[in-house]
Parts: sequence; C-alpha cells; structure tokens
Amino acid sequence: MSKQSMSRRAFFGLGAAAAVTAGAAGLAGCTPAAPAPSEGALSSTAGEGAATEGAPAFMTAPEPPAEVAETKECDVLVLGLGLSGICAARAAAEAGAKVIGVEKQAQLGVIGMAGDFGIYGSKIQSDLGMGLADKAEVVNQLMKDMTFRPNARLLGYWYDHSGEDFDWLVSGSDYEVVPTSATPASGEKDCVIRPKCFPMLEGYDRSTELFPFFNGTVTTEPSVGWCMESCQTIAEGAGAEFMFSTFAEQLVKDESGRVTGAYVHDGNGTYTQINAAKGVILCCGDISGNPDMLNYYVPWVEGIAPFYPNIDAKGEVANTGDGQRMGMWAGGHMELGPLAPMTHHMGAALGVDAFLQLNVNGERFMNEDIPGQNIQDQLSRQPEARAWQIIDAKWPEQLACQGTGHGYVNYFIPDEEADKWPAVVGDDFTANFSGYTTEKMFLDAITCQADTIEELAEKMGLPVDAVVASVERYNELAHKGVDEDFGKRADRLFPLENPPYYACEFGDAGMLVCMGGLDCDTDCHVLDDAMAPIPGLYVAGNNMGGRYAVEYPVTEAGISLATALVFGRLAGMNAAAEK
Repeated sequence: MSKQSMSRRAFFGLGAAAAVTAGAAGLAGCTPAAPAPSEGALSSTAGEGAATEGAPAFMTAPEPPAEVAETKECDVLVLGLGLSGICAARAAAEAGAKVIGVEKQAQLGVIGMAGDFGIYGSKIQSDLGMGLADKAEVVNQLMKDMTFRPNARLLGYWYDHSGEDFDWLVSGSDYEVVPTSATPASGEKDCVIRPKCFPMLEGYDRSTELFPFFNGTVTTEPSVGWCMESCQTIAEGAGAEFMFSTFAEQLVKDESGRVTGAYVHDGNGTYTQINAAKGVILCCGDISGNPDMLNYYVPWVEGIAPFYPNIDAKGEVANTGDGQRMGMWAGGHMELGPLAPMTHHMGAALGVDAFLQLNVNGERFMNEDIPGQNIQDQLSRQPEARAWQIIDAKWPEQLACQGTGHGYVNYFIPDEEADKWPAVVGDDFTANFSGYTTEKMFLDAITCQADTIEELAEKMGLPVDAVVASVERYNELAHKGVDEDFGKRADRLFPLENPPYYACEFGDAGMLVCMGGLDCDTDCHVLDDAMAPIPGLYVAGNNMGGRYAVEYPVTEAGISLATALVFGRLAGMNAAAEK
C-alpha cells in the first residue's frame, strides 16, 4: 500500500516545523533604494553601521528619503506587530507612554498554527497542579542544548518572569482552561488554554533522557491570535495608534548618536517620519525570508525551504530581516552566532518516536532516540537528505516506552473509542500533534506497508540486501539489549519481527524561522560593536540576539513564543520608563 498524498504529519515534516512556535511574527519594512536626499532634506545619521568594502549589500543603509509627507510624534515607537511587538506596545501604553506601532502586514502578525508557550510560575500552571522543573535544571539544560552560546541571564529572566507575563497576556481575555492535554473543551468559549503533554507520561524520567522534556508548556487554542488581539484592544484603549500596511525603512539618530525615530512609508512610497521621544523598539521578525542574509549567516541551511506563511501588504514574504538590518545600519552589532534555524522535523505517522531509521542506501545511521531538531540535523547529512522509519505490527504497545514531548506519539486509542477523545484524535488540526493516535490515523499517514522486509525494501525503492542486513543487525542488538552501534537505550530497541511491516518516509524538514538577531543587554537595549547600549534603541522577539544559538531547543516546547512575550513586555516597559 503506497500513500501518494501528503499526510497530516508529512506536511509538518516538510516544514511548518514547529507548531510552534515563531516568536515575533510581524515584520516592519522592506528596504527599497531611496533617492538621494535633496538640499534641505531631513538629516539622519542612520547608516553609521553601514557595510565596509567587500561586505554583503544588505549591510549598506539606504539614503534617507528625499521627501517626507508627514511627521508624527510619540514617546515609544514599535516597529513590527507580531507577538513581541504587540506586547511591547501594550506594556508601554499601560505605563502611560504615547505609543505608535508600525506593521507591514495588513493586520497583526499572527502565525495561525502557533500557540505553545514554554512558561514557569503561571497561576494557571499552579491551579492545574503542573510540577515544574527548577530554574537551574532548565536553564543549564537549555544552555547545554545550545552549546553554551546563548546569554544565560536572558534565559534566567525568561524563567523568572514567563509565568507572570503569560498571566498578564491572557488577563484581558475570556477563556477556558482544560485540565489535561486530552480533555475536550466545553465549546462555551472561543478561547482555550490547554496544558501540553500533561499529565506527564507515566514512568517518564527526564533524568535518564539524552534530551529531557520539560512539561511546563501550555497552548492557546485555536492559536495565539486571541491573545494578540486582546493586547491590541488594551493598547488602543490606552491611546496607542497602530499603522498597518506601513513599511519601516530605517532609523533616525541625532548628533549625539541617540535613536530618535524612524522613516516609514506606505505602499505607494509616501514617507512619514515618526519621532519617538523615549525610544524605538525593533520587533520585526527573523531573516529566513531574505536569501542573501540566510546565505551569509547560515549557509548550512542551503536546500532547506523556508516555510514562513505570512505575507506583507504587497503580497511578499514578511520575514526579511528588516529589524536586523535597520539595527546594524544604526550601529547595532549582529550576534556572532552560529544562528539557530528552526528546522525541527515533526516526523511521520508516529511522529519522531525512536523506531529504526535507514537512509536511502538501506543503512542505519544514528541513535534514533532524539528530538526532531536533531533528527533533521542528521538527515541533512545523509544521501538525498532522506530516510525511512521502519515499524512492525507491535507499534501500539511500544508507544508508551518512547520519549515524550514535542513531536512524539505516546498514546494509542482503539478506533472504536476515537469518539471519546475528540480533543486529541481525528481530523481536527490540533489533534494531529497531540501525542495520541488511532490505527486509522496511523494507516492514513504511513508511506508503504508489506508482509516481508524484502517486499518493504522494494516498495521503499531501497537496496533489498542492505535493508535486510540492517534489519537483521538491529534485531540482533535488540535481543542483546545493547545497541553496540549507536548507543540507543535498551527499552527503545524493538526487534522488527511481527508483520505487517510499515515504512514512513522522512524528507527534509522546512525552516519556519531562523533565530538570531542584534546583541542586547538584559534590559533589551541594542548594543554596538563595543558592546555599549545605543541610546533610545530597544529590541525584542526574533530581532533579539542572545536567546538561541546553534540549535533551536525543543526540550522546552513553546520557548519561542514565551521569550517573544517576555522580552516584548520588558522592552515596552523599559522604553516607556527610558530605562
């Protein structure tokens, strides 16, 4: 049986990679070449961080606009209205600042499939009885996942404040909290908060895991959109003004080097200068829609397709590194990296569970007991960047022995009981990544099925002798209870001896966003090349450096949205206070 259509899990393997998680979605600004300023044009020192000879073209600032049709005044200017930007705008407005927010999309930069928040200390978590790991364990694990390159103080601030900030985020909304991952919502309210992977899988001990999963994540359903709309309403009620379909082009600095505003333009190229007495906050999103920046900063993702779904008011991809470029032109320092592309694989019929994988040569190539981000790292180094996950008929009883967390499947529901579990099985979008499955869901998502390993190898198009030899070796190790080849733990070594056999193709994942931005301090000030704060310039969301490096860590599901929230709010408060 061969499945030619794209399955529910294969879709995410192709790249909507993280269900979830793309922090500051909204982007502010393309950078079209502007005409040379005429005599008497408004002055600006933007471009102080312009490229030197031999540097890529995106590091060169455009000239200030020759004509400015209008000038606006505010205390705090927020460029980009994704999650981080709308949180910054609300926080600044609540603090009494006059706020203007600019967004090049026609509406808030909501990622429709994003909703996971990795948080600690929320009243919601406390009321649910979610046992949370302590700060040292979480921050040290994340630092280890990212080879100790991020700023640990930023991660520490996230841990200390994410719970209270999430409670603040949802405080203006009418929502329902369901008590477990599998509990159906009542349907009485449009907004739902659901704990992720809760209660924790019975017998799961994160201290024994290569990549432990921290189960503090909660999910806003149907997406993060209702939280952002609430922030917009609250901010507007406090006097904030939002300019949609408006493109930020470059920052304005005074003679002292302070950032004092920005030039923006509408779709017709008509410019407005917005002056900000207290500060400008960059919340313009990531660089993965800008091929030149990707090639320069993360050449190792060549061939991995960006999969950011949002477009700007001109119908063009929205995440083009605008904030990073504007910040560098104003003297900001782009972090050293390596940047962290969000390329985690969501697996196939059984997610990223630790079943045998073979490459296109029919050879085993890794310890399969790793999360999707790391699976993609391995796939990218295999011939054709493809592999096949091999499963036998005993898979339903093997799910509970797997790891748990983002992208894993741990619970089997008999088809005849599926109607009792509407929140986690079936055709609903959120059910597809719940960690629960039925036989029908499984069979709909596999690539091929056969009664013998030889027949399965033929259907996969792999060398039969090599596949048979690899399976025989794997079975030998499983019976020994020792993975002498790659060191996979014994309780996840399952011999393939029970037909029918199933295969799921793992293709290259896509890239949702690429984490990496401007160096900053723990108060969200952008830093210059000397690591000194640039007066008047703040940063949050995916314009912000120091949060992630090398790898996006999936041990903490939803950390992207959570840090966008936390540092967006902090940047807004600090800009309003000129801190």
